[in-house]
Amino acid sequence: MADILIPTIRFVDIAAREKAAREAITSSFDNLTARLAKLGQLSQTDAAELARVRELKALIDSDKGKFYFDPLFATARAALKSAESGLRPRAVEHEQGVLQFPEMAGDKATEAERDAEVARVGLILGLLQYNGTALPRLVVSGKTPQPDPEDPNTAEFGEGLFRAVGRIAGRTELAERTLKQVGAAVNIQGDRKEPGVSSAEYAKVFEGLVGRGVTAHDVNLKRLVEDQFDKVQALGDDQAMHDVLIDLPDLEATTAFEVVASHCKLMGSFIFASAFEELKAFQVVDKLVEMSQRGDLALIKGPAGTQLYNYWREAPNRMSESERQGFYAMMLGLPTGQPGVKVNVEFQDLWLRFVSSVSTLVREARVDALIRAATPMAVNQQQVKKAARDLATNMSLHGYGMAFYAAADLQKQINDMISLLQDKELLLAIGQKDMWGVIDQVAQTELGGARNSSKYRMLATSGAIISSWIANNNDRLRDPTSPMIDLGVVSNPPTRPRGQSAVSHPNDYDLVNACEMWLADSAMDEGRIEQMSQPREAPNMTSRPIQIPSIARDLLDSAGLGMGMGYAQAPQSNGHARNGYGY
Repeated sequence: MADILIPTIRFVDIAAREKAAREAITSSFDNLTARLAKLGQLSQTDAAELARVRELKALIDSDKGKFYFDPLFATARAALKSAESGLRPRAVEHEQGVLQFPEMAGDKATEAERDAEVARVGLILGLLQYNGTALPRLVVSGKTPQPDPEDPNTAEFGEGLFRAVGRIAGRTELAERTLKQVGAAVNIQGDRKEPGVSSAEYAKVFEGLVGRGVTAHDVNLKRLVEDQFDKVQALGDDQAMHDVLIDLPDLEATTAFEVVASHCKLMGSFIFASAFEELKAFQVVDKLVEMSQRGDLALIKGPAGTQLYNYWREAPNRMSESERQGFYAMMLGLPTGQPGVKVNVEFQDLWLRFVSSVSTLVREARVDALIRAATPMAVNQQQVKKAARDLATNMSLHGYGMAFYAAADLQKQINDMISLLQDKELLLAIGQKDMWGVIDQVAQTELGGARNSSKYRMLATSGAIISSWIANNNDRLRDPTSPMIDLGVVSNPPTRPRGQSAVSHPNDYDLVNACEMWLADSAMDEGRIEQMSQPREAPNMTSRPIQIPSIARDLLDSAGLGMGMGYAQAPQSNGHARNGYGY
């Protein structure tokens, strides 16, 4: 067996994760409790989360027994202790990062056996972090924090655990010798008896040694460990030329810098808001506030009156209609906004190309499966990927500046409007059964005519699903070989995990349905869909905004070239102008 390790190793990141987990539970409990006190009630998802963290916080406050709230350590501990996992059962605990094994206490095991177990378990925890293994949430079960068996990450964590164990199999002695050398490298003579080692860095050093084919009995092991440890901590000189391998980079990986997921996601807020604008929902709420001021609404003292008053009082802090229209032009390329607004002129075309290519791909795949066609499909996965990449790049480019804050502001305003329009007292006063009836009635009687509410709410939901899917699947844009859409998921959609919706966590089935609904409600004919699905050269787009000097913009505008730079004098719109979305 390997040499005896330094007497005690303290894994500093294990202790830090435990502290952070306890603070996160307490913070989540305080935030949800404050929200409940402010709103009077929570959504079903938030209420369930509050119940979960309340039980966990009670264990933190009780200070009875040795509980672990870090999902990584708690889940690994449960798996290592369970005989059902197929692993060698081993009870493991830690005290401020110092691993302890109750079954090996006293004279039940030799010091060498305990050292080997410290190296093995510490490396398992490090490899789980190194591999980015998904972690399930914790729930209180049997009066102790345990991984939630219904969490979708539980099975994935099990797979990651077995990968880590398999990586160590046959290399336990190398792991032990590596930990000894890493511990010696961080220990300062006379500083402390417990070297503070990061299990994640320990795993990186181990992986580096295995990748270089180093064995436990290599005569240069000490130097190799120190060299690898320096690389992990970004110390020392650059890599020697004779160690450099010819490994050309994947240029598609640069998409990670061009495509910003959060920018793609916020587009859903503007699409949602623009559909509400077409429905006259913003104008309807303003009219309800005006009617409440005049006393024309038969509302008694209650929540609806309070919401109307607060909405009126906060009017100076909200975006005006002209400001919203300006953002629709800048983000979605709609024919709205003031003259001189920088219009996203490519967005509508790129959006319809992506939606059409997704629809055409799935339709042709279904036909091919039925008739066993030998001819290739007109649209393939790579063409869909190109359309998605062009659209995502455009979304990312136009998501800088105030776009995020405007999207968050619009989302809050829309949530406030929905809460008001769904109020039972208001519905009773207007004489309608739901918010859409309120919008239609007020728009018809007070604003010159109602719009097709079924159409626009479907467009709003579909737009949110599509933009969310693009934001959540940027990794597919970087892989040139993987399919963009899993047709198996489209044919057999999986059961949706608890607490998730098609808008927040859309899968490929949700994307296809959203694209089909968008095209149907936009009333696009089959010929137009097929034409839009064909690939075209992407427009010239930079990865980040490039500032153009004002004098250059003035010269371009005077020469009539403003449109080429993305600037347009968009006509004023009263909300009835039709555009590329079909509304």
